[in-house]
Amino acid sequence: MEIQGLGLSSTVLSNANVKSSVGMALLNKALDADEASGDFLASMLERSVNPMVGQNIDIRI
Repeated sequence: MEIQGLGLSSTVLSNANVKSSVGMALLNKALDADEASGDFLASMLERSVNPMVGQNIDIRI
C-alpha cells in the first residue's frame, strides 16, 4: 500500500466517523421529539375522557 493510499484511507474513515456521529445525534434528537409528542398525546387522551370537566365554573351569590 502506498503512503498516499494510507492518507486517503485515513481521511475516508475520518469522514465516515463524523457522518456516523452526526447521524446518531440526529437520531437522538428525533427520538426525544417523538417521546415529547407521545407524552403530549397521552395527556390529550387523558383529558378527552371528560372534556367538559374543569371548563366551566358555577358561582352563586
